[in-house]
Amino acid sequence: MAKSIQTGAKNGHKKSSSPTVAPTPKAWHGHLNAYPDKQRLVFSDENELEKAIDLLWTDELRHLPHDSPDGRSLVIPADAVACFTLAGLKFTSRKLRSVADFSAEEIARLRR
Repeated sequence: MAKSIQTGAKNGHKKSSSPTVAPTPKAWHGHLNAYPDKQRLVFSDENELEKAIDLLWTDELRHLPHDSPDGRSLVIPADAVACFTLAGLKFTSRKLRSVADFSAEEIARLRR
């Protein structure tokens, strides 16, 4: 059975005026590397990133494995993208590529 997410802050920011419902799995895996399909979310501005961080503090997403590689984006399991979309956040999403996705030539070029 899917749970629902309600947007709102637990880290000192203002709560959202309208709750949003999104499906979530019963439990998230403990580590981001447990997910073969990951997405990098790049937010339209700092305000949208702050809203995403607030969403990570909700009970349903508190244990969602994530990373912020550059302080402007989040890497999350692809299964969780719908939670951020349904919360009304503005972002672009791209598949996070692994080394297996690159050709030998691309890897050699990146290592230079």
